[in-house]
Amino acid sequence: MVCKTQGSGETVIRADLDSSVAIPASVADGTVVWRSERLNIAVECAKDGQPGIVEEVSVYLNPENLQVGQGIRAGLTLNGVDYMQSQGRIGTQQFLPACQEDESNIGACPKVSFNLPFSMFIQKFGPTPDSGVASDLPDYRMFQLDSALGMNPLPVNNLNYVINNLSGLRFIACDAELRVMPDVVEFGQVSIRDVQVGKVADVRRFALATSRICDSPFSLDARFTPVSGVLSGDVLVPVNNDSIGIRITHANNGVPLRYNEPFHLSDLLGENYSATADFNAELVWQTEKPKPGPFEAEVMVDLFYK
Repeated sequence: MVCKTQGSGETVIRADLDSSVAIPASVADGTVVWRSERLNIAVECAKDGQPGIVEEVSVYLNPENLQVGQGIRAGLTLNGVDYMQSQGRIGTQQFLPACQEDESNIGACPKVSFNLPFSMFIQKFGPTPDSGVASDLPDYRMFQLDSALGMNPLPVNNLNYVINNLSGLRFIACDAELRVMPDVVEFGQVSIRDVQVGKVADVRRFALATSRICDSPFSLDARFTPVSGVLSGDVLVPVNNDSIGIRITHANNGVPLRYNEPFHLSDLLGENYSATADFNAELVWQTEKPKPGPFEAEVMVDLFYK
């Protein structure tokens, strides 16, 4: 079986740790300390032998059977399910059908095309190395797409996902303290007047304050992750009142922040042991005929160390 990206025919997709990733030594095992961007790759697989056999397209994790590092382990999120690097072969439920052609005309056999949604992550796991260096690998082949009957010995013929610059992973002596001020944003009574879809009905300011107590320098990215409510573009719509939506923007420039997407929060470097970033929570009308009554939605703040 040969699997490549549709159209361009690529066999290698790379994710790059474009900066260092700091891992607090104190975080619990299983904590995700880095996650790649979410990808949804259009794949096409074709037969290169055994035309008379049905073959399931499979994901082979860690095909080189490498240890990704010390104090960490790698994983793959596929179709919303997390798999660890040691879990071997994962079926995709995509099948390359059998055909009646002989080997000399195998190119005439039918192909299978599908989308493969995935992301890769790194977890804190196991004893922290004394050196503080989590990995000395220049790159790591996370998975190879191949037949359930076995892997092609020539990986260049099949789609591989590779993570670069693992040497950027390092352990630090402490984690950050985060305060959300206030931790509950109260809008109070909102007047139903001059209602237009997309118009801001009210605004409340809040802040994220971060600090460190050790000398290890690091920067922080953050992400607003909805706990309750329904996403609609860049607004979070409360379940108990869908006539209003909540949008979060940077207070200094008004640029909206998309939920579930990381953004740069602060630099705790050198003599900077604390930092505060201000945000606005905006109420945005979702209908021209709003319904009166209470509304609420919950958001979790995730921190990513760099």
